[in-house]
Amino acid sequence: MIPPDDSTEPLKRAQARRETAPCPPAISLIELLVVLAIIGVLAGILLPVVGRAKAKAQNAVCVSNLRQLGIAGRLYAGENGERLPIAERLPTQPADPRNPLPRICDVLGRYIGQTDTTNSTAVNVFKCPMDKAGLFVTEGSSYEWNTDLNGHRVDETQTAQFQLKTRVIGHDGSRGSDTSTNVVLRFAPDTTPLLLDYREFHPRAPKPGKNVVFLDGHVAPR
Repeated sequence: MIPPDDSTEPLKRAQARRETAPCPPAISLIELLVVLAIIGVLAGILLPVVGRAKAKAQNAVCVSNLRQLGIAGRLYAGENGERLPIAERLPTQPADPRNPLPRICDVLGRYIGQTDTTNSTAVNVFKCPMDKAGLFVTEGSSYEWNTDLNGHRVDETQTAQFQLKTRVIGHDGSRGSDTSTNVVLRFAPDTTPLLLDYREFHPRAPKPGKNVVFLDGHVAPR
């Protein structure tokens, strides 16, 4: 007599256990909505914090860029008779279209590692990370050059004198004769901008502003 085949018994027992095991509870629609609401609240709290941290980091990059460009301006002067560069403020709109001046990025490029034969990443020193207006692309730099300093000596503290005419008015309201006074415009190194953001790229309270590198090399918001 052939004994019964018991090879299917383990499969039958496993199937029986599956049939009798309790089903895991399903997630209801209300629970799903509660979870999504919590995620939305957390996102609303965290996104502004992340945005402020990002803006702060981008501002730090801009400050670093300007500090390097301030040094580059000094290096240029050191090799050119202590005179500062001559460049356009807005290269796409030169002051004299018949005799346009070079771009500041071309003048100072080699002093921050840019070469004519390679696309060095050093060119990014001229790019403010907050420049959403595309000025870096159109003008070659996110930072405008202070054209009042064109060709001036780096250690110069004044321009040529000019005559300022004033009219003296008496106590009785009578007008006296015009007088001329010699006035000297001074380039105070700690308050004279060298380069600065073209626009108010940086969000600040109470309103957006620019970063500036001054003639003495320090960088500050404006």
